[in-house]
Formats: sequence, structure tokens, C-alpha cells
Amino acid sequence: MQRKPFRSSMMAVAVASALGITDYAAAQAMVLEEVVVTARKRSESLQDVPMAVSAFNTRQLQNAMVNGMEDLERMTPNLTLTETGGLQSGAVAVFIRGIGNDPQFDQGVGIYVDDVYMNRATGALLEVYDVERIEILKGPQGNLYGRNTIGGAIKYVSREPSEDLVGDLEFKTGSDGLVQIKGNVSGPLTDSLKGSFGALYRQRDGWQENTFDGEEFWDQDISAFRGSLVWDATDSLRVKLSGDYFKDDSNPRVPVRSGVDAATMAGIDFFITGANFFLAPGTGVRQTPNDVSLPTDVDLVSTEQTELLKRYQIESTTLALTVDWDISDSWSMKSITAQRNLDHVQPFDFDGSEQRFIHTINDRDFEDFSQELQFNYEGDAIKAVMGLYYLDGEADIPSAEPTLQYPRLLATRFQSKDTYQDNRKITSQSVYANVDWDINDQWQLSIGGRYTKDEKDNTVNADTTQQLFALALGNTPFGVVPFAIAPGQEATAAASPNFIAWATPFTEALTITFPEPLDPEDEWTEFSPSARLSWSPDDDVMLYAGFSSGFKSGGFNTSTNNSSPYSPEIVDAYTLGIKSTFLGGSLRLNGEWFLNDYQDKQLATIGLVQGNLEQFVDNVGELETSGFELEMQWLPPVEGLSIGLNVGYLDVDVNKFTSAEGDRSETTAIGFSPQWSVQSRLAYEFALADWGSMLIGTDVNYRTRSFTSSPIDLTSQAAAAQVQEEHAIWNALAAFTSADERWRVALEGKNLEDKRVITNTFNLTLFQTAGYNAPRTWALSVAYEF
Repeated sequence: MQRKPFRSSMMAVAVASALGITDYAAAQAMVLEEVVVTARKRSESLQDVPMAVSAFNTRQLQNAMVNGMEDLERMTPNLTLTETGGLQSGAVAVFIRGIGNDPQFDQGVGIYVDDVYMNRATGALLEVYDVERIEILKGPQGNLYGRNTIGGAIKYVSREPSEDLVGDLEFKTGSDGLVQIKGNVSGPLTDSLKGSFGALYRQRDGWQENTFDGEEFWDQDISAFRGSLVWDATDSLRVKLSGDYFKDDSNPRVPVRSGVDAATMAGIDFFITGANFFLAPGTGVRQTPNDVSLPTDVDLVSTEQTELLKRYQIESTTLALTVDWDISDSWSMKSITAQRNLDHVQPFDFDGSEQRFIHTINDRDFEDFSQELQFNYEGDAIKAVMGLYYLDGEADIPSAEPTLQYPRLLATRFQSKDTYQDNRKITSQSVYANVDWDINDQWQLSIGGRYTKDEKDNTVNADTTQQLFALALGNTPFGVVPFAIAPGQEATAAASPNFIAWATPFTEALTITFPEPLDPEDEWTEFSPSARLSWSPDDDVMLYAGFSSGFKSGGFNTSTNNSSPYSPEIVDAYTLGIKSTFLGGSLRLNGEWFLNDYQDKQLATIGLVQGNLEQFVDNVGELETSGFELEMQWLPPVEGLSIGLNVGYLDVDVNKFTSAEGDRSETTAIGFSPQWSVQSRLAYEFALADWGSMLIGTDVNYRTRSFTSSPIDLTSQAAAAQVQEEHAIWNALAAFTSADERWRVALEGKNLEDKRVITNTFNLTLFQTAGYNAPRTWALSVAYEF
């Protein structure tokens, strides 16, 4: 679209004056690099896309010390990205503008690697290596990206094989025994065939210490490889075969107890320790009270399940075949075929203590096949993309060992649940189209929609064995009360002078076994439209308004005798935005105001169902999130100096939360929604005579107080255990680059003030467990490029 001049110099001078710049000509001498993105499934300038997109290239990611996806949280406002450390390791929780995925739910923000959708939150906590660019798309992306993108999408774009032989190798060492090696090589193999290969290996000592046996957890032992072959079959036909492999053999992070319901635990104590009343001094096995303590340090964990937790592992493999065909000057076709397999051994120890409450381990096997056919049209005034998408996913997640629930949790019994079959299938089919119409040189209308059909089929079979304790009535100073008698101590209790009678029809522990089959299946269809209108008064400014919609797939409950379905979530978003470049290209200022209408929010509550600790999910919430974002990049008239500033504001209103007690919206809060998030970055690069250049950089990430789980009952004491306090994280970098730009030596420091905050929590009613951010670290790296 050709844009007409519109007082651009006057606007630029006004901005320069506002920034206190008197030498306007000097300011114009610095020009920001153009950012090219594929947010609308075609390559175009970031400044031409009428929606909020943040994008970072290889060098930006390197200089910002982005080693893994979690580091992206400090790169753009209104983004929360963390491991689900309050419950388990190896899975990602992503929220954009307060919308994302709570633990054990489908994603709310889609993650894509070279246009291949990552259908699982497990294994999607990607390492950043062999990368060309990462794009973060904000707001519902249901039109072009489909299901489970109600919050937005993150696109990981790997480096393409190059025409010339190039490569790089980096060695890094640092605090806590860090050793990291990563590299990439790329180049031609024949006249028409190119290839590339990238690898990463990282090992680090643990950040957590187990009070039970001194074992270290939350260490790292990971390996990752990625390779690709590109065949230029003809001038118009290009075939790319790519694959990646990832293995995580780390000792996982262990959830840290952050809260406990001491009153309820004391009530359980009454049943299990009261039996000591029947024992004469020095006789029998005395029951100890429940541990209601909290750790004295965020990196101290307590568990006797060391060997169970050390069985943790993730291993994934992805193969993708991409075919690009330029059919004519106007039409092109793209086919993306992918198969992703993931094996995951996931142990759980839920209570955060050395005692036994509940633990289990799953051996998970995921297989996902996807196929997308995409057609692009580009004419004088019309650009269009349309396509078909198919996903066939299957998950086998039986218990590797039975789930064990102990009397410390259930008071009067012990339970073992052996889930020997847990098969979950998903089939998703969709058709989509989007048309961008350049009405004239200044106006563009973009309109599109996507129709999706999801089908899910679960088959779960389990055998549950319960050992019911006999209850004895005892004559105590408090009157006649019942006590749970541990198996094997019934005779001792009956012989006590304080024994009155049995309160149960059985006088010794009774064992019963029963099956728990579930076989739900259902399907859902959704239409996700979008429309955007943009006005570009000149080459440097674009104003736009937009509407977009998306949905998160429905699912089933899997608790005792309950396989009821819950419906998809729907988000309708309204936006007003600006994309602008001033001072001759040295200042980029983008902003967007948004309003999200969030319907049929899926929320989970945990409680005792028929005496079992179970989770129940339903569509009980209606929310409204609103706010704005500003992102600024500036090259001031000082050679080598660059400044970045991001500001995000988010307001979340819970309009409805249905419960058995009625509407609880006034006393319910939603997590992962800090009201303010601000990031600032400052970098200065200067010459060191003929040796090369030195880059000194620092960044600060500030976030206001927020909750770290959903839903939060504000009337419960558990709310205080699920809070991320207001904080600022400060990082710094010093990097030397040789004059020929082949060598780079960098010293980096993260979280320099060692500020520790909760990032994720899980509420099991009796206690809450948390994951924390990483401690202060430093690293020294040496890299060589050829």
C-alpha cells in the first residue's frame, strides 16, 4: 500500500521537542532496523501490521540474555511466562493480558515452532538457540491461528540454511557449576541443497536442597538438537525437511509449601493422633501430628519421595516437511506436515513436607500429527490468505504407579488408585480465510474468519482400593469421642481401659476395591471472526481499530464417577492502536488499547468428593480485561546509545463466578494479571581503539502485586499463599566484540539483587505449593562466528 505524505516532518519535530532534542538532524542520523514479521502468515514490516506484535531477532535476544522462553516475560508488557513450578516441572504457563492456561488446562496462548503448533503445555518451555526471530502476537488469534489462542500466540522462527558456509560456537560457564555449549553450522551441500544444524547442551547444579536427605533439585541436564535441509527443486518450488530433538534429564524443581490450613489439619490430627490415647506408655506405634510448618527459605524443599522425583524426564522429537510453491505471480501455496512425539515421566509429591499425604507418578506418551494447507494471493489492492488445518492428537497418561492418598489427608482411611488406562484423543479440523483490502493509499480493511470443529474422546479405567480404618469410641476428659485406629492396633485399642465400643460395624480395617471407568466423548464447533480497519496518513504513522475472537477447546472432568463435559471458552477483543516511527526512523513508538470480553471461563476447584480429593471443572466465569500497552525503542543522538521502554496496564473485572453458594464474583480474583508491568532497557556500545567494541547494557522488569493461580477465593486464608509481591528484577551485561565481529566475550548477571518472588502456585485446599523465580546468577561466555 502506497502512503501519501502527511505533515511527517511537523510531527517528527514535535516529538523531538517533547523529548528535549534540539539537534533534529543528528537525531535523524540514527535509524532503527526494520523488523519483518509473519504475524499475518506473510512477510511484512512490523509497522504495517494493525495489531500488537512484539518481535526480537537473534542479536536482540542475545544482548537481552534470553536463554529460555521464561526470559521473554521481561521483553514485552502484559506477558506472564513461567514454568508451572507450583505443581510440576517441564510445563509452561503463558498469559497475555491476563488470559492463558491454568495448570492442567489447554493452552490459552498458542506456541508455534516454524509454523508447527505445540499441542501440549508439557515440553513447550523452549530453549532459545538456533533462532532467527521470536514474535509475540497479543490478543485473540482465532482467525489465522485457530484453537487455544484466546490470549495470543508466540512464534519461534528458527534460522534458515544459508547460501554460504557460516557457523558459530559458544561456551558459557557461571554460577552454580553452569556449563553450556551451543553452536550452529549452515551452508550449501549441493547447487540446490542447503543444510543447517544447531545444538545446545546445558548442565547446572541444583538451586533447591531437600531437608530430608540433602539431595539437590531444580538442576539442569538438557540436550537439544535441530537440523534442516532445504531443496530448491525449481525456481518456484522449495522443499524443507526439519527436525528437532530435546531431552531433559534434570532433577526437577520441587513445589515449595507456601501455605497450610492449620485448623483443618488439626481436625485430621484429632482422628489420627487421638488413637494414642488408647496406648499405654512405651507401647504400640504412636501417630505423629501433621506437619503444618512452612519452609524457612524459598530454596528449601521437604520430601521423602526423592527417588520418585528423580525419575522425571522429558524426551521429544519433531519432524516437519514444508513445501512452498509459487504457482504464479499472484498465487502461492504452502504445505506444512508435522509429527511430534513426546515421552514424559512426571512424578508428583503434592504436600511440600517430609510426611506422606498424596503422591503419584505418570508415564505420559503424546503423539500429535498436523497438516496445514495455506494459499496466499497478492494483487494490486488485495492480499489474501486462506487454508485448511487438521490436527490428530493422542495422549496415553496412565499412572506408572498407583496414586496414594494417606490418612494424613483422608483422616479415616488409606486409598490407592491404579489408573491403568488413560487415553485421550483430540481431532481438530478448521478452514480459514483473511483478506486485506487496500481501499486507497491510506485506508486498509482486513476481514476474516475461521470455522473449527473439535472432537475429544477419553477412555479412563482405574481400580481404587480403600482401606477403611475401624473407629473406636474412647472415654476422654472431653467426653466420648471417636478415633481412627491404624491397622494392626485394633486389639491394643480394645484392651485399653479407655475403650468403650466400636463406632463402625467392623472391628478391624476393612479393604474394598471398586472400578472407576470413564468414557466421555463430545464435539464442539466455533466460528472465530476478525476485522480491522487501519488509516496511514503518511509513511510513519498508522492508526487502527480492530475486533478479533478466539476460543479455548472444551474438555471433560476426570474425577470419581464424573466425566461431565465443559464447554469452550470464548474471548471477543476490541482494540485501538497506533504504529509510529519518528525522528527519521530513530524512534519507534507503538501502542494499543484493548478490551477483552471473556465468556464461559473454565475454572477448577479442588475439594473432597465422596471422601476423595478431586478436581472439578466447569464454565463458571465471565470476565472483562482491559488496558493498554506502549512500546518504545529510541536511538538518541548519541552514537552507540539505545533506549527501550515498555509500559503495560491491565484491569481485570470478574463479572460472574457461579458456585454452589451462588455468584461469588465479588470475592473472587483471577491470577497472572499484574496491574502494571514496566520494562526499561539501556545499552551503550563504544569502540575500543582498533580492538573492537564494548557493549554495556542493563534492563529492569517491574511488576505490581498479582495472584499466581485461578480462581482465588479472597475470603480464604489460602489467598495470601498465592501472591506474587510487587517487585523489580535488575539484569546487566558487558560484551566485547572483536573488530572483525568474529569473537564475542560476555559477562552477564541476572536478578542482581537476588529478588525472589512466587511465579506459580497450586491450591490443594489443605495446603498450597509454589514455584519461585530463579536466584541471582552470573555467567561468562566466549563465542566465535565464522
